[in-house]
Amino acid sequence: MFGINNISTFDIILHICCYLLIAGWGLLATFHILGLFYGLYKFHRKPSHSNLKELPGVSIIKPLTGIDANLYENLKTFFNLKYPRYEVLFCVQEHDNELIDLLERLREQYPHVESQLFVVKGNFLIETELDVAEQETDIAEEQGNDLTPLVTRIKTKQIQRKRISLWKRILCCGSHKLLSGDKSSKNGTMDIKNPKIFNMLPAYEKAQYPYILISDSGLMMHENTLYDMVISMTDNVGLVHQMPFTCDRKGFAASVEKVYFGTQHARMYMTINLIGINCVTGMSCLIRKECIDRVGGLRAFGHYIAEDYYIAYEVAKQGWKLRVASTPAQQNSGEYSVSSWTERMIRWCKLRMRLSPLAYLEPLQECFSSAVLAGIVTNYLFEWNALVVAACHILIWFILDYLMLRITQGGPLPFSKFEFAIAWLVREFSSFYIYFKAFTGPSTVNWRGKEYRLGSGTRAEELSTIPLPPPAPSLVESSSSSVSSSVSSSSSSSTSSSSSSNSSLSVAGPYLLSSSLSTKQPSQIV
Repeated sequence: MFGINNISTFDIILHICCYLLIAGWGLLATFHILGLFYGLYKFHRKPSHSNLKELPGVSIIKPLTGIDANLYENLKTFFNLKYPRYEVLFCVQEHDNELIDLLERLREQYPHVESQLFVVKGNFLIETELDVAEQETDIAEEQGNDLTPLVTRIKTKQIQRKRISLWKRILCCGSHKLLSGDKSSKNGTMDIKNPKIFNMLPAYEKAQYPYILISDSGLMMHENTLYDMVISMTDNVGLVHQMPFTCDRKGFAASVEKVYFGTQHARMYMTINLIGINCVTGMSCLIRKECIDRVGGLRAFGHYIAEDYYIAYEVAKQGWKLRVASTPAQQNSGEYSVSSWTERMIRWCKLRMRLSPLAYLEPLQECFSSAVLAGIVTNYLFEWNALVVAACHILIWFILDYLMLRITQGGPLPFSKFEFAIAWLVREFSSFYIYFKAFTGPSTVNWRGKEYRLGSGTRAEELSTIPLPPPAPSLVESSSSSVSSSVSSSSSSSTSSSSSSNSSLSVAGPYLLSSSLSTKQPSQIV
């Protein structure tokens, strides 16, 4: 009666596929709407007020690898935060006199802000917390009670390591890999491949506050951002992360970056986090330190390039919730170009491929590919004009992306609508090149000046052929207003030890503790 005998099996399968594509197209439209409204809710609501005296202290870890044109101004914003108790822990990956001098100037300019400087030398591991505590005790005994307050003591804790089953559930944003099964070195510590984790280890072990804020070097922070992030850390929240965005910078490359982070990335980032899927970017993350301590500290994530994903997974596994901050992370790197942005996106895409097989379907959710599919499917099923459907699809998508960017920006855009259209087109068409290079290219990435081969779950194997130097000292320099004042008074009354006001204390092991007794004089580095 319905002519079912005239329909072949191939036609039935083709119809089913077409309806599935229409369902996927509807899902993309839903993602657009959800991303818009959730971004509007998150970025434009009035933050609640809290008693600043009741807020916990925060240790801000800043891993640094070099200097760009905006670094000084970016770091300066972290000394002007409106928050009662916090410390800034600078981690310099390699000895860099220019970078260290820049940090010294900042610390002298803001002596009232607690700060410490860590310089890591060579490719070696820091000792265990117990070894460090014993070494610091010996130093304090040798130098006397006057210098004891200058050394930040590390509290040793009994860490309960949890065994994680080999079988993991696969979510949309990635597969959960085994953290405790990584290879260990002879001294029982994990073989750390991630240079960012390796760089942050001394600062993490010296952090004195219960909250840790990991913040990349290229970020600038508004004075109220830390306060807003902390008040989002309610009793059931273990991690608060900022959605990546960019500051207003000059040039077409800056426009392309802003369009990407404020449209396609913002839409997916907000929607995925709204529905409760782990999709955390570690560019700026506020974390309860106890959550990381329970799995062995930052060392437990040192074998992965995508350490931010696994940190968020472990926090969620312990029963804590993940929250997006009410302000985006403001990237303000002084060195940027379309080619560097493209290489960065290729690296990110390769990481997503290692975390989830659904990354291979990402090209289908782009504007032009979904427009072509929508036109073909509707023409086949309903005999609609394919060109008209595709054109309407692209126009609506363009308008929604513009609204998403305005919501994320929170104000007027630094370029005209015409410039937005050009940058939007470049972003859309370059996405296919990015996917092609990520899918067909080698399983290697260049990151922080080194080349790595990616394995499953973003496990990394360093391919650099540069010979590694033997273990060398690194610098840990602590400074605070109260300590400086107390030590200055004691050093002025002692003439025999006046030369020790700028002393370096050598320690057996891979790093060196340097106590700066005067903020006006630079510390010596051995």
